[in-house]
Amino acid sequence: MRLVTVRLLAALLTAALPFIPPISSSFAHGPASQGGQAPAVPPGRAKAEQLTLQLANLNAQYHLGGARQHASLEAQMLSVAISREQTVAALLEADPGEFLRVALPSGRRSSLPASVQAHTEEDTDVDGTLEVLHEDDTSGGRYRYHLDTTLGRLELRFAAESPDHLMTGARIRAHGTRLQNLLALSSGRTSVQTLASALPNAFGAQKTLVILVNFTDNATQPYTVADARSVVFTTTSNFDLENSYGQTWLTGDVVGWYTIPMNSTVCDYTTLATYAKQAAASAGVSVSSYNRLVYAFPGNACSWWGLGSVGGNPSQAWINGSFQLRVVGHEMGHNFGLYHSHSYDCGTAVLGTGCTISEYGDTFDIMGGASYHFNAFQKERLGWLNYGSSPGITTVTASGTYTIDPYETAGGVKALKIMQDATSQTYYYFEYRGPLGFDAAVSGNVNMANGVVVHLGTPSSGNSSYLLDMTPDTTSWSDPALVTGQSYVDTKAGVSFAPLWVNSTNAAVNVSFGAQQCVKNAPTIAISPSQSQWVQAGSTVTYTVTVTNNDNNACTVSTFNLQAAVPSGWTAAVGTPTATVAPGASASAAGNVTSPPSATEGYYPVGVTATDVADATRSVTTSATYVIQSGLDVGVTTDRAAYTANQTAVITTSVRANGAPVSGASVTVTITRANGSTASLTATTGSDGSAMVKYRLKRQDPKGAYGATSNVTQNGAINGTASTIFMVQ
Repeated sequence: MRLVTVRLLAALLTAALPFIPPISSSFAHGPASQGGQAPAVPPGRAKAEQLTLQLANLNAQYHLGGARQHASLEAQMLSVAISREQTVAALLEADPGEFLRVALPSGRRSSLPASVQAHTEEDTDVDGTLEVLHEDDTSGGRYRYHLDTTLGRLELRFAAESPDHLMTGARIRAHGTRLQNLLALSSGRTSVQTLASALPNAFGAQKTLVILVNFTDNATQPYTVADARSVVFTTTSNFDLENSYGQTWLTGDVVGWYTIPMNSTVCDYTTLATYAKQAAASAGVSVSSYNRLVYAFPGNACSWWGLGSVGGNPSQAWINGSFQLRVVGHEMGHNFGLYHSHSYDCGTAVLGTGCTISEYGDTFDIMGGASYHFNAFQKERLGWLNYGSSPGITTVTASGTYTIDPYETAGGVKALKIMQDATSQTYYYFEYRGPLGFDAAVSGNVNMANGVVVHLGTPSSGNSSYLLDMTPDTTSWSDPALVTGQSYVDTKAGVSFAPLWVNSTNAAVNVSFGAQQCVKNAPTIAISPSQSQWVQAGSTVTYTVTVTNNDNNACTVSTFNLQAAVPSGWTAAVGTPTATVAPGASASAAGNVTSPPSATEGYYPVGVTATDVADATRSVTTSATYVIQSGLDVGVTTDRAAYTANQTAVITTSVRANGAPVSGASVTVTITRANGSTASLTATTGSDGSAMVKYRLKRQDPKGAYGATSNVTQNGAINGTASTIFMVQ
């Protein structure tokens, strides 16, 4: 157990066809560091905030007003709620995190009239069966997540960390906020609980049904049934048979063409699949007897050229237009349970900062940009390497010379696996690709013929396959191999490796482990609660700040300055201003943020930044949201300033709104004794807006200053608080 020294934050701050070229984007996971510019404000955020507060205030008026006003106010709320529903739905599509930030708290929603609640979001915990799909197109495509539940079919949207450790068919429990048929979740890791994992199915005969369909406005048949059968049950089946070292192949049938009652101007893959299965069943096909379904059709309005479920029994694949190995083999790779094979480009370095990924950037993998073998990380996920009777992967933990057999042939050791990052459990994978079988196209590639291909992969993350450029001095991705005569040193992992020879028999790699060097990484920081906190102006909200030191184990402890950022005139105070944290460890502290009583209603950011005192470039910021809503005016008094044992303190709470007394409000009075112990009393305000409680002082009660805090709520729609003190002598 690491010793963690915590001296945390105090800051008072006032502040005002189809295979695609590689598609680059910011490196979103893997070994890249955190940091960068703040994201742009999504469109619609300000309007969503405005409508949310407007709805909350109308609801407060509804509960404070008389019965005669209810119908009119409910109609106003319904109008605002419908307008807001459209706005926040668009925000959810664009940015689930922002949607969660402006969402109504469950307590506020429950106080709305039922007609209004129907048009608002709802906190939801729901169990269901997961479906993961990927749309493949020239932009890199997107993953889509659905959950079949007792509430219906929900589409899942994640603010962070999609659940790439799961496949179609997994039973999960999801915690999020639902609007219509969309469920927003803060994280695909922390907001999802796996109840039962999907069982992989990547061995033996894969019984596959290919259904050929066309459309009422386009009844063309761009290829024959025989052509489709050859692509699937000869070419693709042989590809899988070779990749799996004789363990997996495709069997089955091709049926159609069927003209379905659907136009090519529509992109609706669910309906297309339903019609295709209905047409096949009407023709006497037992669709349910197949565990892999492929729907193929002439090009339609969908922008993607292929769509595939990641796993599933039955799995499903949609082929839009071109019917060839690159498309069918890729989509069925998804069906086996695979995500994409990317490239990782750090410019003139193999690994570093400021790196980018290309979604389909692995130029020697069918899950990337060309019809080559699945790489070793992907095959290991399928069990085609390093499982049961499959060929082996040597996990290297000691210095020495290790051999790899040609990748495409059965038997022997097909890859080396070396730890790259112990914290994330990320590994290097080494392969030797020869001009054999479906890798025959590497013939004539001098780089590939004289070197080993290197990938990074994290077994707990399916979407973490990255081809490394071991010749970063060139801009080409046709020469990624580390060739004989060259070596690479990873100071972070404390390992170096160099190919010694490559020939038709095998390749040899010398691996040398040495002392790790300290590698500094940006810290991570979290603030809790991350959800928006709704309070009155002048209220104090308590947050917990956690900073994590992401340096490797060769480093010593680091000290971080922690600084809060709040609006001008506000105060923030949390412990002491620094945190000293060991590598891989975290430290937390509670802090308070207080707005001035004069603050106007609205959404306000509360930020905190952690900066390494020894290196200001190692800095990271996070934020939460503090929401001010106009509330009740609350006062609390006692019938005298001081009491003695056996006397009774009479505590009166007065509640008003817009100058008028509020009746029927729930009052909870918390008595805090001189020794810190507490007692609670409850009451309800009468027609004069006041509520009285009596607290009997006992002989054994401690002497000193006592606090009395009244917390008031009116039907959960509007709140207020006030405090006073009295003495016990």
